[in-house]
Amino acid sequence: MADNDNIIECDGFHIERETITEDDMPNEILKEIYGICGRDVAISLCQYQRGVTINVPAQPWNKIRNRILTEFFDGTTASLRIIARKFGLAEARVREILKEGKIDVPDERQMGLFDNV
Repeated sequence: MADNDNIIECDGFHIERETITEDDMPNEILKEIYGICGRDVAISLCQYQRGVTINVPAQPWNKIRNRILTEFFDGTTASLRIIARKFGLAEARVREILKEGKIDVPDERQMGLFDNV
């Protein structure tokens, strides 16, 4: 880090980055970010994201799960059942996710050529 990166200009005065502690953070969220992510991340948020509301979703991994789920789908009803068990989802939810991703899903009412009657 260059010497000038070590100094933060703040409302007319200068602060040395290394002297900023977790207790100097302006609120509890930034104190947590300082503790989890470190001083530099907390300071960067304070410097460059002032006034911005950041929302962390309750289920942040759904987009990734849905991408992986679609990679497992091979177009068959059998794979729907396997995916549902693997991801702990109802088959109907797997169908919804696939349809949201514009993937053709076999109609659950449609009987397959080799299904027993």
